[in-house]
Amino acid sequence: MRALRILTVVALAFCVSAVRADDVKSGPADKTQGAFNVKAITGDQKGKELCYVCKFNGESRPAVVLIFTQKADDNLVTVVKAVDEVQKNNKDLGTVVVGVSGVVDADFAKLQETHKLTTPLTVAVDKDGPEKYKLNKEAVMTVLVYKKGGVISKNFAFKDTKSAADKAKEIATAAAEAVK
Repeated sequence: MRALRILTVVALAFCVSAVRADDVKSGPADKTQGAFNVKAITGDQKGKELCYVCKFNGESRPAVVLIFTQKADDNLVTVVKAVDEVQKNNKDLGTVVVGVSGVVDADFAKLQETHKLTTPLTVAVDKDGPEKYKLNKEAVMTVLVYKKGGVISKNFAFKDTKSAADKAKEIATAAAEAVK
């Protein structure tokens, strides 16, 4: 009987550690890390190199959704469309997608052509994204929802875009709450 209890405790500990091993952390937890430049592939700034964080700060946006992604696929589209829906009802919400680690202009041009997204699609000037943001290479997608002044209200990190798509409604809810 004692051996069974020990085996159960060991199995439970293994399961808990396995769940924690699947967790991925990426990006700042409390405050954005400032300015960085991107090349706008879509949106009203198309073709320009700029800093959206600076732009949104200058416009005194009450909240921003900053999506860093290593993939441009239909799962990303699911996340972006969920955020686009929030923005339709909250014009002051700032939103931008930043392609990093191999996402190129053509990837986003193709997504835009197919899906007609509202959120601007951009590619980071620094290939792996802004160093000071400490993006985890294990996180295929990092979503930062932050309020005016750069205070992060929610940080999401995902090992794959499917996991992100599964949480699209939660991301949208966080965006809607932040902009209030």
